This record gives sequence, structure tokens and C-alpha cells, in this order.
Amino acid sequence: MPNAFSATCNLPSAIFLRPITRILALSLTLSTVGGAQTFDPARLVPRSDSFAVMVQGRAVGGVRETIERTPDGYRLTSSQGMAGMSQVTRVDFSRTLEMRAVKQTGQVRGSEMKIDVTYDKGRAKGSATTPAPQGLKSIVVDTTVPRGAVDDNLLQGLLHTLPLGEGKSFSIPVFSSGQGTTTMMTAKVVGAESVTVPAGTFDTWKVEVSGGPVAVQFWVSKAQPRVVKLGFGAAPMAFELVKE
Repeated sequence: MPNAFSATCNLPSAIFLRPITRILALSLTLSTVGGAQTFDPARLVPRSDSFAVMVQGRAVGGVRETIERTPDGYRLTSSQGMAGMSQVTRVDFSRTLEMRAVKQTGQVRGSEMKIDVTYDKGRAKGSATTPAPQGLKSIVVDTTVPRGAVDDNLLQGLLHTLPLGEGKSFSIPVFSSGQGTTTMMTAKVVGAESVTVPAGTFDTWKVEVSGGPVAVQFWVSKAQPRVVKLGFGAAPMAFELVKE
């Protein structure tokens, strides 16, 4: 919801071209202040979540994200839409959370964007056309990817599988499939909060991811862990979980 993720100048466009996931995707192998930690594949279960896109307290769009099992792994499908913008993303990954492929299509103000990248034997290959300050930018992606890195578009789908707890901090290798680059970021549990969203009131861990152009906050429920809210620094925008 990822470069995903420009963001300070045109936040809605950045977000809907997977800015938050580009800013934020987490790796499979993390290190915390207290030692090595990993995402836990056993915590990943098929699900569907819907979010309202809120700007200054008013709903202006929606996001639906689904994770389903495939014969040899999982597929995440995310659909996002609001005035002038739409986006559909599909990420395929193995049962051990190894990246396989990402495909993304969308429109921003009538301009087409697309990402088509496959992962194999430590390399990412494909192409991407994404927004840039002067318009769309097209690149060929053909580069090495660090062991354990996760495509930025998978952040929200994996965040709840981390061993979150008071004061924990994680170093995050993030591969941006829309930019063809890897960036190290930091995810830190900054506290416990009770938050109210359209789906109800939840006791959560507040996790802030920094290192990109905009710090992004995730609120992850403690019971039956899932992301229930996303915020984008000081921007008056949030994604809030709604009832199915």
C-alpha cells in the first residue's frame, strides 16, 4: 500500500502505488535488540480484510486484502481504490515465505502503471512502470536480492506473524519491486494502545517503520493478531479495518 510509498508531496498517489509496502516490507530473517527473530509461517492463515481509506475523518476509498493457499504456497491479492486511483496487486510466495512473483497493475489520473517481477535463485527479474515526480518511470529489474528479503508489497500480510512485544525493534531488509532496490529499515514497537476503528475496539501493539521517505505506523491487535489500522506520519490519512 507499500514507493509504495514523492510521499510527502503527494501522499495518496504514493500510497496507492504501493508506497507503504515499498516503504515497509519486512524480511523473513530479522534481528531484534535481544537476538535473531523470524516471521513465523505457522501464524500465517488464509484471511480477508477490508479497510476504509480515511482522510480527515472522511472515507474516500477502500482496500481489500486476501491471503489464500495455493497448491505449493500462498497468494496475497490486494485491491485498492479511491478517486482517480486504482490498483490490484498479486504476490505469490512459498510456505516458508520465500518470494516467487509480484504482479501489479493500476491507474493514477488516467496513467497506467505496472509491476511484473519474478524471484528465483537470489535474483529478481522483470519490469516496472511506476509514478515519479515528472510522470511515469519505466525500468528493467534484474538484480540480486538479499537472502530472506521480502517484496515490499507483502508487509501488511506478514506483519502480524512477527514476535511483537514491548520495546522490540527489528532491522528490515526491504526489496522494492517497483524500484529494483533493497533498503534497510527499522520496525519498532513503540507502545501498546487501545484503538477504535469501524470494526471495533482493539488492544494493539503500535509498530512504527522508519527509514523511508515517510514513517508508517501499524496497529496490530494482540488477540488474533492482524493489522487493524495504518497511519502515515503527520499526514491526515489512515487505513482502518471495517467489518466484513
